[in-house]
Amino acid sequence: MTSQQITVPSEDFWTITPFHCDLPEGWVARQTVDHLAYMEVDGEPGTNCGIQWKRVSHDLELPQVAAMSHAVTRKIDPNVQVAVSKYGRRHGWMAYLRLSEFTVTDGESKTLKGQVYSASFGPSFGPDRPIELFEIIGHFDAANGHRAAEIELIVSSFRFDVALRADVEPSGLDEAKGA
Repeated sequence: MTSQQITVPSEDFWTITPFHCDLPEGWVARQTVDHLAYMEVDGEPGTNCGIQWKRVSHDLELPQVAAMSHAVTRKIDPNVQVAVSKYGRRHGWMAYLRLSEFTVTDGESKTLKGQVYSASFGPSFGPDRPIELFEIIGHFDAANGHRAAEIELIVSSFRFDVALRADVEPSGLDEAKGA
């Protein structure tokens, strides 16, 4: 006997905020266990871009997210070089962008890698509810620096496909949430 039925998505149970982004020519995309979308250049190992998602506390702010992700990169190379680290608006939403280079050691060989990292929050359904964190992380061999611009295209084209109800606000419009 059923006592109650729930509907997903609904006002109380929502799913991932829909989104889309553009892929440069020569890139392919698929979904993986760890990525909503995993994009790569066929025949060029080490050139990739993944979109990850998780629900986090509504109290988490973009500077905290940026610091945590940078700490992960510093574990790989404590001398990571950051070329760009900035907050701004992407399609009306607050977002963070970092471009960096670091050295990856594999046995005796060392490779200089580039990374494009971006983070933004999805819509806010209220301060008492979790919020969605979307992270886009792209990697490329520094020798293939032109790939940075292609990954930046993926990042800059990332858009949420949402029509918000009056009681749901884009989290990025809350200046205190990340600027």
